Amino acid sequence: MLMKHLFYCFVALIPAYSFAQQSIDTNLIGEPKYDTTSIEIKSTNSFYFCSRLYKIPRDCDKRDQSNCCSFSSQIHMGERSIVSGQLGCYNGTSLFWTNFNSEDIAKSSFEGYPPQIKNQMKNYEQIEIKLFICNQEARAYKLNYKTHQGFNGHEIIAYVNINGQHVFVKLHSQKELRSSSEIQPIFQQIISF
Repeated sequence: MLMKHLFYCFVALIPAYSFAQQSIDTNLIGEPKYDTTSIEIKSTNSFYFCSRLYKIPRDCDKRDQSNCCSFSSQIHMGERSIVSGQLGCYNGTSLFWTNFNSEDIAKSSFEGYPPQIKNQMKNYEQIEIKLFICNQEARAYKLNYKTHQGFNGHEIIAYVNINGQHVFVKLHSQKELRSSSEIQPIFQQIISF
Protein backbone atom coordinates (compact mmCIF):
# COMPACT_ATOMS: atom_id res chain seq x y z
CA MET A 1 0.00 0.00 0.00
CA LEU A 2 2.85 2.36 0.86
CA MET A 3 4.50 1.66 -2.49
CA LYS A 4 1.25 2.44 -4.27
CA HIS A 5 1.04 5.90 -2.54
CA LEU A 6 4.68 6.66 -3.33
CA PHE A 7 4.06 5.73 -6.96
CA TYR A 8 1.07 8.13 -7.18
CA CYS A 9 3.06 10.95 -5.54
CA PHE A 10 5.90 10.40 -7.99
CA VAL A 11 3.53 10.40 -10.99
CA ALA A 12 1.86 13.59 -9.69
CA LEU A 13 5.21 15.40 -9.40
CA ILE A 14 6.43 14.54 -12.92
CA PRO A 15 4.47 17.35 -14.67
CA ALA A 16 5.61 19.93 -12.10
CA TYR A 17 9.23 18.84 -12.48
CA SER A 18 8.97 18.86 -16.28
CA PHE A 19 7.43 22.34 -16.32
CA ALA A 20 10.13 23.70 -14.00
CA GLN A 21 12.85 22.42 -16.33
CA GLN A 22 11.48 24.25 -19.40
CA SER A 23 13.33 27.36 -20.49
CA ILE A 24 11.53 30.64 -20.02
CA ASP A 25 11.02 32.83 -23.08
CA THR A 26 12.48 36.19 -22.06
CA ASN A 27 10.73 37.86 -24.99
CA LEU A 28 7.42 37.47 -23.17
CA ILE A 29 6.66 40.19 -20.67
CA GLY A 30 3.97 39.61 -18.12
CA GLU A 31 1.29 42.05 -17.19
CA PRO A 32 2.47 44.72 -14.73
CA LYS A 33 1.71 44.32 -11.07
CA TYR A 34 1.20 47.64 -9.36
CA ASP A 35 2.24 47.99 -5.76
CA THR A 36 1.52 51.69 -5.47
CA THR A 37 1.32 52.95 -1.93
CA SER A 38 0.69 56.59 -2.87
CA ILE A 39 -0.88 58.67 -5.60
CA GLU A 40 -0.15 62.19 -6.75
CA ILE A 41 -3.04 64.62 -6.92
CA LYS A 42 -3.04 67.98 -8.69
CA SER A 43 -5.39 70.92 -8.82
CA THR A 44 -5.48 74.13 -10.81
CA ASN A 45 -8.64 75.57 -9.27
CA SER A 46 -8.42 75.29 -5.45
CA PHE A 47 -6.68 73.69 -2.45
CA TYR A 48 -7.09 73.40 1.32
CA PHE A 49 -4.66 74.84 3.84
CA CYS A 50 -5.36 75.67 7.53
CA SER A 51 -8.83 74.11 7.15
CA ARG A 52 -9.65 76.82 4.60
CA LEU A 53 -10.29 76.57 0.86
CA TYR A 54 -8.15 78.82 -1.37
CA LYS A 55 -8.68 79.67 -5.04
CA ILE A 56 -5.61 79.09 -7.19
CA PRO A 57 -4.68 81.98 -9.51
CA ARG A 58 -4.40 80.85 -13.14
CA ASP A 59 -3.38 83.98 -15.05
CA CYS A 60 -1.37 81.89 -17.49
CA ASP A 61 -2.07 83.80 -20.73
CA LYS A 62 -0.32 86.99 -19.66
CA ARG A 63 3.31 87.78 -20.35
CA ASP A 64 3.97 87.86 -16.57
CA GLN A 65 2.98 84.39 -15.41
CA SER A 66 3.75 84.92 -11.72
CA ASN A 67 0.07 84.27 -10.98
CA CYS A 68 -0.08 81.06 -12.99
CA CYS A 69 -0.04 78.51 -10.17
CA SER A 70 -1.03 74.94 -9.37
CA PHE A 71 -1.29 72.67 -6.35
CA SER A 72 0.07 69.13 -5.97
CA SER A 73 0.30 66.57 -3.21
CA GLN A 74 0.94 62.92 -2.50
CA ILE A 75 -1.60 60.84 -0.64
CA HIS A 76 -0.11 57.74 0.91
CA MET A 77 -1.82 54.48 1.74
CA GLY A 78 -3.44 54.57 5.15
CA GLU A 79 -3.77 58.36 5.28
CA ARG A 80 -7.21 59.88 5.53
CA SER A 81 -6.20 63.42 4.59
CA ILE A 82 -3.48 65.32 2.77
CA VAL A 83 -0.33 65.33 4.88
CA SER A 84 1.83 67.48 2.63
CA GLY A 85 1.31 69.83 -0.26
CA GLN A 86 2.89 72.30 -2.62
CA LEU A 87 1.54 75.41 -4.25
CA GLY A 88 3.90 76.43 -7.03
CA CYS A 89 3.81 79.35 -9.46
CA TYR A 90 5.58 79.72 -12.80
CA ASN A 91 7.92 82.46 -11.53
CA GLY A 92 9.57 79.97 -9.17
CA THR A 93 7.79 80.93 -5.96
CA SER A 94 6.51 77.85 -4.11
CA LEU A 95 4.95 77.08 -0.77
CA PHE A 96 5.59 73.60 0.66
CA TRP A 97 4.07 72.21 3.84
CA THR A 98 3.98 69.01 5.83
CA ASN A 99 1.58 68.21 8.67
CA PHE A 100 2.88 66.07 11.52
CA ASN A 101 0.98 64.24 14.26
CA SER A 102 3.85 64.80 16.68
CA GLU A 103 5.12 68.19 17.80
CA ASP A 104 8.58 66.70 18.38
CA ILE A 105 8.86 65.45 14.79
CA ALA A 106 7.65 68.77 13.35
CA LYS A 107 10.13 70.75 15.46
CA SER A 108 12.90 68.33 14.56
CA SER A 109 12.18 68.82 10.83
CA PHE A 110 12.16 72.59 11.29
CA GLU A 111 15.38 72.69 13.33
CA GLY A 112 17.17 70.08 11.22
CA TYR A 113 16.55 71.76 7.87
CA PRO A 114 18.90 74.81 8.17
CA PRO A 115 22.04 72.78 9.04
CA GLN A 116 21.40 70.48 6.06
CA ILE A 117 21.16 73.46 3.70
CA LYS A 118 24.15 75.25 5.24
CA ASN A 119 26.43 72.24 4.73
CA GLN A 120 25.65 72.17 1.01
CA MET A 121 26.10 75.88 0.22
CA LYS A 122 28.98 78.13 -0.70
CA ASN A 123 27.44 81.09 1.19
CA TYR A 124 24.69 80.87 3.79
CA GLU A 125 22.76 83.35 5.94
CA GLN A 126 20.06 82.53 8.51
CA ILE A 127 17.94 85.21 10.20
CA GLU A 128 15.17 84.65 12.72
CA ILE A 129 12.05 86.59 11.67
CA LYS A 130 8.54 87.34 12.92
CA LEU A 131 6.05 85.46 10.74
CA PHE A 132 2.36 84.63 10.78
CA ILE A 133 0.78 81.65 9.05
CA CYS A 134 -3.02 81.79 8.82
CA ASN A 135 -2.87 84.62 11.41
CA GLN A 136 -1.03 82.33 13.85
CA GLU A 137 2.43 83.42 15.00
CA ALA A 138 5.07 80.94 13.91
CA ARG A 139 8.68 80.29 14.72
CA ALA A 140 10.53 81.18 11.51
CA TYR A 141 13.86 81.74 9.78
CA LYS A 142 14.74 83.49 6.55
CA LEU A 143 17.48 81.65 4.66
CA ASN A 144 19.57 83.20 1.89
CA TYR A 145 22.22 81.09 0.23
CA LYS A 146 24.42 80.63 -2.81
CA THR A 147 25.19 77.20 -4.19
CA HIS A 148 28.63 76.12 -5.37
CA GLN A 149 27.27 76.40 -8.93
CA GLY A 150 26.33 80.09 -8.39
CA PHE A 151 22.54 79.75 -7.93
CA ASN A 152 21.03 82.12 -5.33
CA GLY A 153 18.22 80.71 -3.19
CA HIS A 154 15.84 82.40 -0.80
CA GLU A 155 13.58 80.56 1.62
CA ILE A 156 11.49 81.14 4.67
CA ILE A 157 10.95 78.14 6.88
CA ALA A 158 8.54 77.97 9.79
CA TYR A 159 6.99 75.73 12.37
CA VAL A 160 3.46 76.40 13.65
CA ASN A 161 0.60 74.63 15.39
CA ILE A 162 -2.66 75.24 13.50
CA ASN A 163 -5.91 73.61 14.60
CA GLY A 164 -4.00 70.91 16.49
CA GLN A 165 -1.79 70.10 13.48
CA HIS A 166 1.94 70.63 13.76
CA VAL A 167 3.01 72.10 10.41
CA PHE A 168 6.46 72.63 8.87
CA VAL A 169 6.22 75.28 6.13
CA LYS A 170 8.76 76.36 3.52
CA LEU A 171 8.35 79.33 1.16
CA HIS A 172 10.87 79.28 -1.69
CA SER A 173 11.57 82.17 -4.05
CA GLN A 174 14.10 83.06 -6.72
CA LYS A 175 14.30 86.60 -5.37
CA GLU A 176 15.10 87.76 -1.85
CA LEU A 177 12.10 87.72 0.46
CA ARG A 178 12.04 91.08 2.27
CA SER A 179 8.33 91.30 3.13
CA SER A 180 5.11 89.49 2.31
CA SER A 181 3.99 92.48 0.22
CA GLU A 182 6.51 91.37 -2.43
CA ILE A 183 5.00 87.88 -2.95
CA GLN A 184 1.92 86.94 -4.94
CA PRO A 185 -1.49 87.63 -3.37
CA ILE A 186 -2.23 83.90 -2.98
CA PHE A 187 0.79 83.55 -0.69
CA GLN A 188 -0.10 86.78 1.16
CA GLN A 189 -3.42 85.17 2.14
CA ILE A 190 -1.46 82.48 4.00
CA ILE A 191 1.80 84.08 5.14
CA SER A 192 2.67 87.54 6.44
CA PHE A 193 6.08 88.80 7.56
